[in-house]
Amino acid sequence: MLSVAKVFPQSSNKKLILCIDDYKQGLQARRLILERAGYKVITASSGRIGLRLLQSHTVHFVILDYRMPEMNGEAVAYEIRRTHPRLPIIMLSGQIDVPKRASSAVDAFVSKGQPPAVLLGCLNLLSEGVATKRPPGKVTHVWPNGL
Repeated sequence: MLSVAKVFPQSSNKKLILCIDDYKQGLQARRLILERAGYKVITASSGRIGLRLLQSHTVHFVILDYRMPEMNGEAVAYEIRRTHPRLPIIMLSGQIDVPKRASSAVDAFVSKGQPPAVLLGCLNLLSEGVATKRPPGKVTHVWPNGL
């Protein structure tokens, strides 16, 4: 089995990812995977905490869960779009049917339970898209069943 580092070699330019999810084990797992792939990671257990962290850190990507109490991923994504219109956002969800409105606020959607390579591949593609100044808020890749 290939390790994450072999599939996506570490970058010398560590980008900071903000992960937002109310499920603590999911945050811990994503942090481990992303750090092994060479990213720096900060986590938030709610949308409100994530938005505060976004104000105090220079973040390169946001990965957020759709279903969270208090403020769901859709509301968080729209607030991020308002304050940081070009910041790439990846939405995760265990739900099969995420409302169209939610997907219009993000750059990519990845179903929970996919192998780490799917999320890492999505980050890699969005990195390339950022370099070409893609329009904000346009869903570029939707992978409900993996690559």
